[in-house]
Amino acid sequence: MTTAQVRPEAPRRAVTLVPPLLLVAAAFTIGGFLGNLAGGVLWGLVGGAGLVAALRLAGHPLDPIDAGIAVAASVGATVAATIMLPDTPESLTPNLALKFAGAWAIAGVGAGVVMVRRNGGIAKAVNVAVAWAGAGLLAVPAAVAYDILQPLETVVGDPIGFGVGTYVFAGLAVGLIGGGAVLSAMSGLHTVIVVTSVLYLTVYAAAQVGFTLPGLVRNVANITEVPNFWPPDFEWAIGDGDWWWFPSWEFGSTTRDNPLVETFRIAIISCVIGCGLALPLAFNASRITAPSRPLYYSSKGFMNVIRTIPDLFWAMLFATSVGIGPFAGTLALIMFSLAIMSKLLSETIDAIDERPLEAARATGSSHYPAVRTSVLPQVLPNYVAYALYIFEINIRASVVLGIVGAGGIGRVLEAQRSFFRFDRVLAIVTVIFVIVFVIEQISVALRRRLV
Repeated sequence: MTTAQVRPEAPRRAVTLVPPLLLVAAAFTIGGFLGNLAGGVLWGLVGGAGLVAALRLAGHPLDPIDAGIAVAASVGATVAATIMLPDTPESLTPNLALKFAGAWAIAGVGAGVVMVRRNGGIAKAVNVAVAWAGAGLLAVPAAVAYDILQPLETVVGDPIGFGVGTYVFAGLAVGLIGGGAVLSAMSGLHTVIVVTSVLYLTVYAAAQVGFTLPGLVRNVANITEVPNFWPPDFEWAIGDGDWWWFPSWEFGSTTRDNPLVETFRIAIISCVIGCGLALPLAFNASRITAPSRPLYYSSKGFMNVIRTIPDLFWAMLFATSVGIGPFAGTLALIMFSLAIMSKLLSETIDAIDERPLEAARATGSSHYPAVRTSVLPQVLPNYVAYALYIFEINIRASVVLGIVGAGGIGRVLEAQRSFFRFDRVLAIVTVIFVIVFVIEQISVALRRRLV
């Protein structure tokens, strides 16, 4: 007699939580139209009821006690939000945002209590409470960024204070992030809160910097108004010499190095020296291969410092100290290569198999010979692959460094831009694109063979 096989239930997908998420967001948004009517009680009742209905729709119905806690906490949050904040704020201050965050933390605490009662755990409860408070913290600055709330310091005439628009916008924010946190915690599908938070923060950041899709389309269309842009002057860029030589880029000088060749020289020298210096630094910055704790922390700290400074700032620094030219660009890219290689290689060393190193030490070998014979062979393919990748990056970076006087093709690009010869700029950029694309394909092919 055979036993019938039971097909396992398919795992739930995060997309199934989209309708409940939209429901709770709509409830708090619609409740915002009631605003401070009845002291904010109606807003909280509508939003809390929407949260309870969203959980039921998601397959996590609440019992009457938990539903009462959730609705009461929502009402407490909306009442606090309407009485703690001025009708017309004088300015957007951290204190104002913190007050709003504190108000919505009440709803977060209520949702956290529900999580604990349903055996969700303290960690999930804390995460939910923090999500509600974070949504409240961002709601006021986001409303100001979208001109929904205008403090007195930003307007002339009749100010737009806390009104229906602000409450609606705040309801949308806390409904999406706070409600998303509750739904994610209940279902264990954390993708919902992650995606929702990232999208909200992206839209908020876009408003802060003035980024809009219509503005993007409008500004891209302005490229047709750039003078001398089309067609690209390839005759000037390629010149009359051999295919690898660009005599017109020398401005008639036979004593200067070709800028393209100079770019390759900068990339090669900086890659070899930077990656070479990164090899001992990476071994000392790994917990597995560092000979002592003080050396580990000092190497790690030095690596973090040089990673903090971008390549363009290194170029400006060296151009000021050693003078304008390829030498400054070489020094800048050496530091850039050192920072990237040491970081990548140290993390690779941290992930190696430690048993060969333990076996080498068991034979009585000293530290560095044991590392050289047991660890270096494991990471050498990755090291070579990273070096090829860094060389590829250095070719691109040297183009930018030349703009600040650090040599290479960038100096030609900046010179033609300053003369408003955008047809030549486009030709140079096209040539650089082809060269970088070919180098990238070669580098990718070699890295696939090594790793």
